[in-house]
Amino acid sequence: MNPVPWSQRTMEYGRSLDELPVLLERVQGTAARLSTLLAHQPSERLLHRLNGKWSAMEHLGHLLTLQDRFDPRVDDFQQRRTRLCNISLHDQEPIVQGHRSRMLGDVLEEFRLKRLEFAKRVERLHRRSLEHVAYHPCQDRTMRPMDMLYWIAEHDDHHLASVRALLNDPLSVIRPELRLK
Repeated sequence: MNPVPWSQRTMEYGRSLDELPVLLERVQGTAARLSTLLAHQPSERLLHRLNGKWSAMEHLGHLLTLQDRFDPRVDDFQQRRTRLCNISLHDQEPIVQGHRSRMLGDVLEEFRLKRLEFAKRVERLHRRSLEHVAYHPCQDRTMRPMDMLYWIAEHDDHHLASVRALLNDPLSVIRPELRLK
């Protein structure tokens, strides 16, 4: 069973500042959950694409690519800007594909370190910045840092579920006798 497509998901914003520790925990915990999920998987399985969809490594590459684009959003909240920056992923495909040739441990460690630094930056935001409401141009609505964290945590869970479904799909197992030589 595959998760609901991300484009069909809806989210209710308005999380309380009291939820900050839980949301930070979810966001920081993604790296460990990815490590556990992907550990001991053969590289063929990590790179295998099923029905033209992303491989496990490509999902990981997407999360890393997106993580690099979250820092300007923290700046937006820190400076209490009225409008959040656009996050464009129009150029992500070659970047995501490039992660296919990297070692899993290197990509996981890079993600872990970047996500940890991101969480620390959010945690250090002044209370007024944490309560600040800004316009999100991609979603045509306002959000606060708690809403951003909630979106990230849900997005992470979506990709973790997608990777788990891919790795658990019996069709994703590459049998040696079927490999092209």
